[in-house]
Amino acid sequence: MRKSVAAGAALTIALSILVSPPRARAQSTARGGWRAEPFKLKSPGGDFEIALAGYAQEDFRSYRDWTLVDADTSELRRLRIGVEGKWKRLSFEVDVDPRKERPEDTTEGAHYIKNAYLELRFAKAFRIRAGHFKLPFNSEYLTSASKTDFIERAMIVDAIGVDRDWGGVALGEIGPFGYEAGVFQGDGWRSHPRAGTTGAARLIVRALTGLDLAVSYNEGRVEADDETLLVPEPKGFNAKGPAGFTFSSRHFVNGRRRRLGADGEFQRGPVGFRGEIARGWEERKGEGSTFDDLPQAVLTGWVVSGTWLVTGDKKRKTIRPRSPMLHGPGAVEIGVRYEEVRMDDDGPETGFAGAGNRARNIRLAADRALTGGISWWPRQWMRLMGNVVLERFEDELLAPEPGRRGNYTTLLGRLQISLP
Repeated sequence: MRKSVAAGAALTIALSILVSPPRARAQSTARGGWRAEPFKLKSPGGDFEIALAGYAQEDFRSYRDWTLVDADTSELRRLRIGVEGKWKRLSFEVDVDPRKERPEDTTEGAHYIKNAYLELRFAKAFRIRAGHFKLPFNSEYLTSASKTDFIERAMIVDAIGVDRDWGGVALGEIGPFGYEAGVFQGDGWRSHPRAGTTGAARLIVRALTGLDLAVSYNEGRVEADDETLLVPEPKGFNAKGPAGFTFSSRHFVNGRRRRLGADGEFQRGPVGFRGEIARGWEERKGEGSTFDDLPQAVLTGWVVSGTWLVTGDKKRKTIRPRSPMLHGPGAVEIGVRYEEVRMDDDGPETGFAGAGNRARNIRLAADRALTGGISWWPRQWMRLMGNVVLERFEDELLAPEPGRRGNYTTLLGRLQISLP
């Protein structure tokens, strides 16, 4: 933990020096008419453009009235660096996280590559993207971790388990509609719970100014570990609360994995609202204790949130303080979020309800969380965040402290430095 704090502090200082804006913001012109801007280079005619992008996040947490075993109170959460650019109709992005993998990451397939893709634009209505990137699903999942409203993503985003993989999609905009559809090698590259070939699609409707409504769907097949292995591992959904406690562990699954989601997002002036709902189904063919078929495992979750930039800045994906430090207070945003995730099965409520990973009747596990947050951008490239999380588990026997009723309180903090 001390190494993490020291590394995070050193990195934060280095990046803060690196991204400190120059005194003169005017563009400089290099030989041949090339235009150089901070961390960006453009060709004379604007046909070619390349830019450096990245960010670092140091996270802190404090468990106020409970303890999570083996939990770090601070960690260098993310360290992303990469390049993005375009040449005529071709655009590209490559970014990595060069941190050394943590022991717990190896079982989940963490790896250095994040995005690595090419995109060819034929028209506004039709583009093709191929490489390694996120499968199209709900809005918060597709939002960069550097731009989310709260420190932890909504529970349903992580629990439903969709991630980056290798594949290709067609995407574009036709009037008020946007779409993205394609095929991927799986739903989480190098992840043990990964499904096989997965189809994914997302449709967005820009219903009103500032209001987007969307539906998403993906489907693949999961192949269970060979039972002859000494210790076969389950591949089902894994539900964790925002404080990091796993209230529903993976089940043994085999067969189709489906995910369906709907979300809406509204932004106008300094305010923003978001709502999402999603459900996932996993077949459990031959996964009973006597290799019989079990009812599907079903994960359901929803979330609603609202934010307000009290300094009057405009709500957008990248917050740009209209009065940055030295000229004003920067940008300050407050927000609140309420969410729930439930794990169950679609079989009859008969027999013993168990929490084991081969239970026929899965014992209902659920977590509800209320999060209040504040974010401060002294400058565009720096963000400080603080969240208070109250969690309540439906079944006290599956709570962090079995038998205890009531709320579990956690304080979260984050320091983020990014390239502007």
